[in-house]
Amino acid sequence: MSELARLQQGFASGLLGEDDTILAHLQPGRFPADAVLQIYRNNVILGLTEVLASSYPAVKVMLGEAFFAAAARGFVLAEPLREGSVMHYGEGFGDWLTRLPTTRALPWLGELARFEWMLERASLLAPESRRWPAERLAALSPAQWEQLVLHPVCDLLLLESRHPVLALWQMALHGGETVSELGAPSWLALKKRPGHRVDPIPLDATSWRLLQGCQQGRPLASLLAQEPAMAEHLAPLITLDLLVDLELAP
Repeated sequence: MSELARLQQGFASGLLGEDDTILAHLQPGRFPADAVLQIYRNNVILGLTEVLASSYPAVKVMLGEAFFAAAARGFVLAEPLREGSVMHYGEGFGDWLTRLPTTRALPWLGELARFEWMLERASLLAPESRRWPAERLAALSPAQWEQLVLHPVCDLLLLESRHPVLALWQMALHGGETVSELGAPSWLALKKRPGHRVDPIPLDATSWRLLQGCQQGRPLASLLAQEPAMAEHLAPLITLDLLVDLELAP
């Protein structure tokens, strides 16, 4: 390891409070070296706490500012930034929160955090330009239907939860109604719209499984054989612009 790499590693360890060997390389000025290191350390923790607050605004509201700040600080020290960009930082925050003894009475918290993380991930997807090819579908022969595979939009993420995460998110950030049934499951399609906005689209379980099967590349005939009721949900998914292409499987 080069001398520069050793210094960088030592500085990173110092920022995380793991050791203070870097102090020997800091030149004291108006403030002693340990005070200077603490200033850097506080700035790193504060900066990454702001990143987490940006990714998890509803979680922050639900927990309260003081609790969220303390939890974020613990996460930053336990799961420090490992790369130069903060774009992908914070993915495991929800799982980390659920392991805290103080959140055991909030079984929905980790799912709400997972929902917010996926909302942000969906906003980064490349936008979809395809539209449902009705003419191509009409041109297929009956024999070809057995090979038909439907394709969802590319700017879509699917979320299944044991808790009403959309209602909790709306309650926290958008003045939604108070959620009383915390054990109600939810099935959501997170669809990117123009301007990096993401629409959480509530689905029923059957529509969600149909969309998931299409996303996995399974032939439509196979999906309908497994669950015939899915046939009734094809038109609504097309109307919602969630299914946009088709092909014939080999």
